[in-house]
Amino acid sequence: MIGKLCFAQLFFLLAALVCHGGPAIAQDVPDEQAVRAAMVFNFLKFIEFPPETIANVQRIRLCTAVGDPQQAEALAALAGRKVAGRELVVVRLTGRDDDCHALYVDTRQRWNAVEEQRTLRRTLTISAYPGFVRDGGMIEIAVQESGTRFDINMVEGRRAGFYFSANLLRLARRIHE
Repeated sequence: MIGKLCFAQLFFLLAALVCHGGPAIAQDVPDEQAVRAAMVFNFLKFIEFPPETIANVQRIRLCTAVGDPQQAEALAALAGRKVAGRELVVVRLTGRDDDCHALYVDTRQRWNAVEEQRTLRRTLTISAYPGFVRDGGMIEIAVQESGTRFDINMVEGRRAGFYFSANLLRLARRIHE
């Protein structure tokens, strides 16, 4: 129990640090977009990418397919941080065979458009729209009154070659297998 608590505290402390760029202050409550961006960053830090996808790359590419300018800005603020010892690059998904290691998509409509292209076979997929993991996405963020939680679609994650740490799985609200 102590190990789980420590990891949970570390996970959400890192989220707060990403949102604020420094120690979190009690009256500084991050907005929902910043919380989502922090969660995305922490997922990238606490999963293992398929070795063949990052073996010879110097940068991890996070592609975004979002319509909300504030969410796009919060995700773009992650650029330059380190993930798996590599610089994180944040780019807008163009749909022209993007070489994405991770994708954040904001709506079911955008997800369906990406799925039709079938170009993201080895991409970690993340969203906050309800039902994302049922629609074939890997991680669904749920911002609730009681806090921010997430669901993991293990079937899709394994299919794409991702490894989710046991500590991360313990923090998940639901694991779909």
